[in-house]
Amino acid sequence: MSENSKPPKKRIEYRGKILRVSRTGGVSATKTLSKEGYGATINTNHGVRLHKRLFKGARMGFQRGNFQFIGRYKSGPFNFNISKGGVSTSIKNKRGSYNLFKPNYSSFKLGGVQLRGKNAATLQLLFLAVSLFINIIKVLWHISIAVVWFIFLAIKWFVDFLIGFYRGSTSNT
Repeated sequence: MSENSKPPKKRIEYRGKILRVSRTGGVSATKTLSKEGYGATINTNHGVRLHKRLFKGARMGFQRGNFQFIGRYKSGPFNFNISKGGVSTSIKNKRGSYNLFKPNYSSFKLGGVQLRGKNAATLQLLFLAVSLFINIIKVLWHISIAVVWFIFLAIKWFVDFLIGFYRGSTSNT
């Protein structure tokens, strides 16, 4: 196995109200104080962040002397993220998410193991393609059943009409 291709590792973490312990990030404590749209977040790993809520899903602030702008929006299966670095959108499903603009930010989870990066993007595309194929088959199946049912009813109505017409014409004579 080469140096760059490491096997996927299982995410091991504990998330409490103010404490987070993870395999890769270590131990960190976070406390957020907020009032009337203004807030301060103190994190043992990332320092202090002062922020202001602009509107639902968007905030701006300063952390370690750097300006931040973060906007997150969700509409159906799509998530939209806006930041200083640009815009990205992702499609979320039960196996993770596929980032349309930045595929290397995708994630894929199977059997408790989460993959990120190129491998996750490849597996997400495969999963989305299989899901699309299965859903197309389902739609075609439902359409064909509806068409067959409509043809059956049309023939039945036509036969009933002919029987009624024949009975009506024989009773007049």
